[in-house]
Amino acid sequence: MKSTAENLLKGPITWLPYDGQDLSVKDFAHVFKIKASDYFKKIAAEELLSAEELVKAARFLHQQSRENYTVRKYFLRKLLSRFLGRPPEALVFHLKENKKPAIDDLSFNVSHSKDLITIAISENPIGVDIEYIDPYFQYKEVVDLCFSKEEQAMVEAAALPILAFYLLWTRKEAIVKATGEGIVEQLPQVPSMDTLVLRNGLSYQVDSFFAMETHLLTTAIPLDSKPVKFWDLNTTGLTFL
Repeated sequence: MKSTAENLLKGPITWLPYDGQDLSVKDFAHVFKIKASDYFKKIAAEELLSAEELVKAARFLHQQSRENYTVRKYFLRKLLSRFLGRPPEALVFHLKENKKPAIDDLSFNVSHSKDLITIAISENPIGVDIEYIDPYFQYKEVVDLCFSKEEQAMVEAAALPILAFYLLWTRKEAIVKATGEGIVEQLPQVPSMDTLVLRNGLSYQVDSFFAMETHLLTTAIPLDSKPVKFWDLNTTGLTFL
């Protein structure tokens, strides 16, 4: 049976409350959801962000972009420090292929859209992509640049074509982020219609969900990886600001 947009969606995510408890990547991969506007005025960003990052944050013209950038940089360090047992200010990042940031001993991936941030942390490669479903986005202007003919047919056959467009888009993004390729020129050749995807000699499990009513989220992990747990940062009980 051919894939459809409806059977690629696994349904809404059950987000577990996260308030700073210790976690490990030995049994699960972890994806955290953060609402930037909940935290922007509560964090001491200048304590953790580099001088370069603080300057970049100040350059954003739109407040939402400034908040999102600042909060995601802050909590990336905070969360990684929890897993690694090192002070967040002592973490050292390096660049891998395609200038992808990395850190020793863990894999991580970050995605953001509108006010939401997702941070994925795993012992194996992991890709995550979250997208706001903009009902007014003119997807037909770009669909042939992003999708194969078969994928375009799936979008047009869907009950809600705009939802199908964002669904396939998040799946492609999550895959190339998991493989470390980043943005690729031949995006139509990145498969998005199967739950198991072979890419660069490795099989990936690709799962898509409603992160919330307005956002889609897709994860991509190697087939033999640990299952994923989903966490919502809890503003009422968070102890590691």
